[in-house]
Amino acid sequence: MDAPSVRRQLPLALILAVVVRAPFWAEALRTPVDGDTAIVGLMARHLGRGNTLWGQPYGSPLEAWLIAPVFAVMGARPGALRLGYFLLGLGLVPVAYFLARRLDPRAALPAAVLLACPPPYFLLLSALPPPMYPSSLILCGLVLLLALRIGDRRPPAPAPAAELALAGALAGLAAWTHLMSLTVIGASAAYVFLRDRGRRAALLYALVPFLLTSAPWWARAIVDRQATRVVSVSGREESFTPHLLQVLPRLPRPLAGVVGIRTPWIADDPDHVLPAPRWVAAALVALYGASLVVAVRAARARPPAWLLLGAAALVIVAFPFPLRSGPDSIRFLTPLYLPLAALVAWAGLALGHPRRAWILVLVLACLHLGMASRLLAAWRGADRAAAPFLLPDLGPVRVVLESRQVRRAYASYGPSYRLTFESGEKIIASQPWNERFLHYPLPYLDEVRFAKNVAWVLTPRIPTDLPGPPAFESALGAAGGRWRRTAAGEAVVFHDFVPPFGPTVEPLATAGAAGDGDLATVLTPSPTSPTTWVLPSPRALDAVTLMAGTEGPRLLRSMDVEVSADGTTFETVASRRRREERSDLRWVGGQPQYVIDHDLVAVPLGGRLVAAVRVTPVASGDAWGLAEVLIHSAQEPSGRGAWDEWLDPGLSWAERRRALSATPRRDREDWYWRTLLAARAR
Repeated sequence: MDAPSVRRQLPLALILAVVVRAPFWAEALRTPVDGDTAIVGLMARHLGRGNTLWGQPYGSPLEAWLIAPVFAVMGARPGALRLGYFLLGLGLVPVAYFLARRLDPRAALPAAVLLACPPPYFLLLSALPPPMYPSSLILCGLVLLLALRIGDRRPPAPAPAAELALAGALAGLAAWTHLMSLTVIGASAAYVFLRDRGRRAALLYALVPFLLTSAPWWARAIVDRQATRVVSVSGREESFTPHLLQVLPRLPRPLAGVVGIRTPWIADDPDHVLPAPRWVAAALVALYGASLVVAVRAARARPPAWLLLGAAALVIVAFPFPLRSGPDSIRFLTPLYLPLAALVAWAGLALGHPRRAWILVLVLACLHLGMASRLLAAWRGADRAAAPFLLPDLGPVRVVLESRQVRRAYASYGPSYRLTFESGEKIIASQPWNERFLHYPLPYLDEVRFAKNVAWVLTPRIPTDLPGPPAFESALGAAGGRWRRTAAGEAVVFHDFVPPFGPTVEPLATAGAAGDGDLATVLTPSPTSPTTWVLPSPRALDAVTLMAGTEGPRLLRSMDVEVSADGTTFETVASRRRREERSDLRWVGGQPQYVIDHDLVAVPLGGRLVAAVRVTPVASGDAWGLAEVLIHSAQEPSGRGAWDEWLDPGLSWAERRRALSATPRRDREDWYWRTLLAARAR
């Protein structure tokens, strides 16, 4: 097939793809972005910051790089973000075209038409996709194309080094983006290796770029086991064998999702699914099954088909092993469809006449579009605030926050990133802890911790690790202080916080290095025995605050804080326990938060007389450090200092460090807290 034919055919297939996808795109435009997609939008505004999908230990920023030019033209708004994914969805059409063309030029256009009218799950991926999957599928297709091009060169013609390097670089980028790509990469590498006998040393031209472009993943995986969690085959909750025995018998279920027999409303939702009528399901099974049988028989004389069959088979073989795979994890099987579509179009030709290929493809396309219309109808009638979308309008929340000049907030996973993206980062919201990967860094958490005027945004209908409004309000009541609660659409906003003690503190002089007002000097008390600090004289205290240092070990994970009025009899006033930090709400820097990093523990005392403070490790032998013991002298509420803002909130972290160092406020708890955050934000 000559170049003019390609120039005529491919635009026609793309136009058909646009027509088919346009109604889905329209529904996507009226659907708020979810948390994952909002992360991609935020990353596109901050290129170069982080080398995973923010808050996750894996994934690449590839889609943010691809969407950044769209933002540059249209602005960083949801419509531009959706357009980026629409274009990625169209990218599968030319990849299918050229894959089938490697088998037979006459199969190219039918394969492109099949991808223009694909099973409805792929229309879902072009409109409301989980990030990393659209780009991974395109990369997998490009790797297959290059493997076919390199492996099919006739000896003794060597494969150009540039093609090998490009194949290796794209394979590395695919592995970095999503580890499910390794199946296609493995099949492609095996094909080139077997077909390139006598010239295998040249394959190093591909290996080196592969290692370089995948380095952000494998270098991290060496030191962080979470980097391989997406393909982990065992864990605390489930071991390998029971998982495999559960998934294998139900493997036809996700395979049915790939070819359109059952389609979830959103990616991999098990509860909202559109099953195909029995006759449609039977027709799809028969047509795809017969096509594969024909392709397998014809592949004996057509080596390029070996690669496509091997890639599809390897995807299926590898699917049951990772713990994240399951009966509804359709997305992990999606790399098999590009080679499958090319094989189906080619199988029609193998039957003996091009017309048969077109009949096969058009019948499949009609069946796909029939199921796609049902998915579209479900989307049109769905409440976006209800399951399975759970994307309530956050406009009322923004109104409440803006009316009170609140620019920082805590919220659960989806609402936090949505608030940040939809507001153009005028409001920055963060999870109080990483709900998906506990202790893995969050991009905005310290920004919210550092702020003064902070709110908590709770959305009861959205599943989350955060407490519901009644539980949060109960925890606030136990912590003391005052606050206001405001309903904002589907959300409840807690704001205008006033702690039960003021910011004014005094380092406890008798605590030695932990009473010198310097967070760089740290005590290392006994990890198993109680440690006591005696005040120069008994004093009435509103609170006592324990601070970790900028370097070295942090506070104990499991301990009791006790005080004594006479230096002899002690009473426990605070307890922290290992793995219970997410239920221990405390006042920090004038705002309520869960201090899961063991940096600061503030204990309200309500004006009680204190002669000594004691910390007792509980069932712990961990080394720990203490930089400061800060005491809050008891004062009348009217005489307490205000937790006001005394630093320009628009400063960068470097500027904050300079300002905190240039103007120390050792008489304020929030100066110590901010100094600690700024030091660790390096």
